[in-house]
Amino acid sequence: MRSVGGSTMSMQDAATGVALWRQVADGIERGSGTYVETRRLAYPLRSRTRFSEIVGAGGREPHGQLIDAAEEVATRELARELGLKAGAPLIRIESVRLADRTPICVSTTWLSGERFPDAGSVFASARSMTKLLAHYGIRDYRRASTKITAAIADASDAARLDLALGRPVLVVDSTDVDPDGKPLVTKRSRFAAERVEFLVENS
Repeated sequence: MRSVGGSTMSMQDAATGVALWRQVADGIERGSGTYVETRRLAYPLRSRTRFSEIVGAGGREPHGQLIDAAEEVATRELARELGLKAGAPLIRIESVRLADRTPICVSTTWLSGERFPDAGSVFASARSMTKLLAHYGIRDYRRASTKITAAIADASDAARLDLALGRPVLVVDSTDVDPDGKPLVTKRSRFAAERVEFLVENS
């Protein structure tokens, strides 16, 4: 276990996912041709993790695209992460984040439907979670918890990330809170393992 800006991180399986990728990184044949490796994005994991800022700092252009948004009710696990009661209304947002035109991660984000009404439409316009929260008057937030595991991309994520089936992804489960420590959003992001390099910062 490691601590990142007060956030608890389990690095179990993350190294396995990276090792798996490195075993197949060179000269792999895709179904439609030969895969060309892209430049890895240095991605710091800290108490204030902002995709747009990280990508911009690397000299690339951040983009966000809404895949889907829907209303659903909180399971016990989601309710616990968001500090709500089981069955509370939620907004689920599916999105893909890109650096220039390269897909970096696919994310599933849950927010309180009562606190963030119409969040899906706001994200469709803002294309940024930071801008979405600012729309509701939240100017600052921090990462409360982060857990990293490794997995193999399923067919849906592989298509959205432009990966061949069987490629590894790094799965990041996280929860962000406001300055008072009240949960705002919880999300599961799947990063293309060959396109990112996580940098754990303890300060």
